[in-house]
Amino acid sequence: MKLLGNEKSIIEIIEKMVKEGRPEKEIIKELKSLGIKEEQARKLLLLGEADTFALLKNEIRKIVKEDMKKEEEIFRKLIVDIVQEEEKKVEGSLSKQIQELKLVLEGKIQEETKNESKKEKLKKLMRLLDNPETTHGIKYDVQSMLKGKEKKKTEGIKEVKL
Repeated sequence: MKLLGNEKSIIEIIEKMVKEGRPEKEIIKELKSLGIKEEQARKLLLLGEADTFALLKNEIRKIVKEDMKKEEEIFRKLIVDIVQEEEKKVEGSLSKQIQELKLVLEGKIQEETKNESKKEKLKKLMRLLDNPETTHGIKYDVQSMLKGKEKKKTEGIKEVKL
């Protein structure tokens, strides 16, 4: 596509005429009067209309942004609600797990306390048994036990019943 030396002004003319809403025939006629062939004029007109589409795109973008700003608060509130709901779920789950952990730890502490108590009692008993001179309150008469065993041996069987 070859244009005469005034490319910028031709494009401006086309954009101006398109913006004014002039019919296609009038725009092509104007371009012909500037020395442009009809086929080239149609292509230039398409380019001019493409700029209109660019404007439409900008307008659409602007409308979408405005709509998004309006709905932004709704989205923010929705996100905040979802986050709070999830926080409650996590908090509840953690609370339950902490309670379970407390119960397990309490059981282990009680078990350890019992074990420590048993160990202390065993240590006390071992200390007492290490000192055989003391009776520790237990009366044990070895002589009378030996006499009882001898008596049983000597007496034997006295009577048999059938």
